[in-house]
Amino acid sequence: MKPIIKVALEGHCPTMSLTEVKVRGHSFVIDEPPYRHGTDVGPTPLETMLGALIGCTNVITRRVAHERGVPLVVGRIEVVGHLDHRGIDKEADVPVPFPLIELKVQVRTDASEEEIASLRSEIAQRCPMSVILRQAGSRIEETWTVQGS
Repeated sequence: MKPIIKVALEGHCPTMSLTEVKVRGHSFVIDEPPYRHGTDVGPTPLETMLGALIGCTNVITRRVAHERGVPLVVGRIEVVGHLDHRGIDKEADVPVPFPLIELKVQVRTDASEEEIASLRSEIAQRCPMSVILRQAGSRIEETWTVQGS
């Protein structure tokens, strides 16, 4: 059995909207646009989360394909999150902030439709961001565009 891995980050918060994050010798910023008291020097926390879904989908898709010996290239991944902002604004009790997330994945492969369906199923189970979002109640609608290689 593999051990639990600790993932540690540190955030420095110089303003009410700007967060400077450090992890493993890397750094990035999370900010808000000016109309939300930010300086717009980086993506918002929610954009960062959705970006993490893109990155996680890429990594896990390639990993699963590699493990199965399926030649596959991920070309582009797009995400559109449908945010119910009423919870943030205290207008309603919103148990699922993102009721719908649209995930569009473009890949190049000569794998069969059955192989692609099997890959997609395993990816949904193994991508931590996908698992977290689904368990939080978000519905992720995936559209895969598959081109031959």
